[in-house]
Amino acid sequence: MKKYKIIANPKSGNETAIEKISQIIEIMSEDGCKIDLRLTGKSGDAMEFAKEDDGEDIIISIGGDGTLNEVVNGIIDSDKEVPLAVLSGGTVNDFANAMKIPTDVEEFCKMLKAEKTKAVDVGVAGERKFINVAAGGMMTEIAYNVPEEKKTIFGRAAYYIEALKEVTKLGDRRKKNYFNLKIESEEYTAEEKVLAFICANSISVGGFELAPKATVDDGYIDMLIVKDLDLSEIPTLVGNFTRGKHIEHEKVIYFQTKEMKLSTDKSITVDVDGERAQKLPLTFKVLEKAINLIIK
Repeated sequence: MKKYKIIANPKSGNETAIEKISQIIEIMSEDGCKIDLRLTGKSGDAMEFAKEDDGEDIIISIGGDGTLNEVVNGIIDSDKEVPLAVLSGGTVNDFANAMKIPTDVEEFCKMLKAEKTKAVDVGVAGERKFINVAAGGMMTEIAYNVPEEKKTIFGRAAYYIEALKEVTKLGDRRKKNYFNLKIESEEYTAEEKVLAFICANSISVGGFELAPKATVDDGYIDMLIVKDLDLSEIPTLVGNFTRGKHIEHEKVIYFQTKEMKLSTDKSITVDVDGERAQKLPLTFKVLEKAINLIIK
């Protein structure tokens, strides 16, 4: 008899997570499965639930990227080899989208029963693991600046609106939007004036394919750095994004690495899968095939 531990954020996705949980329990219970339901109430709960050994055969994460990040950290920190299944419940859900995980509950349950797995890499930023992305600089504060009520009403569009506000700041050259970033790796070493950096494990970041060469099982982190820009340069870069050619832009640095160190002259907090983590300087590396992910 299979035992599933469901770790879910009940407030995720305008509380649609609760409806999905009910459907999963109904469908899986028909096969005589045991369900251990854990609902998060505060930051850190999902990580602790994932660390606990309750004899589960599969852990199911239901929520957004932040919930998934905590579950992944809990699994790895406790040296578990329990397979992980991911059901989207948040606003963006980059990793689940990149992996083409079903969002329909019935299709998701079929995937669970088939138990097809793929060993995927996990990134590390200092002491914190990330399953999808670690980032810093402009745009990375968007997730915290968008009020929950706006996420509920506008969904992903709320993030785009906030992003436009950030872009307009580039027009004010009185403000120093950039920071000096020192990059140290085998593949690329330099000091650059940058607006933002992204360390990606999958292709999808913020709903866009920002890391087009990334695959989750290649043993590399894909590094994308956007140099300081003038407002006049934005249209060309955005145009390149829409055509998937942004990594060819002269103000974009893109490379793949297994390990690197980033340091800076400013106080830059690194965001991991939508959650605030440590400040630079940090060493970034990859844990190859660290999670057994259930896939379709």
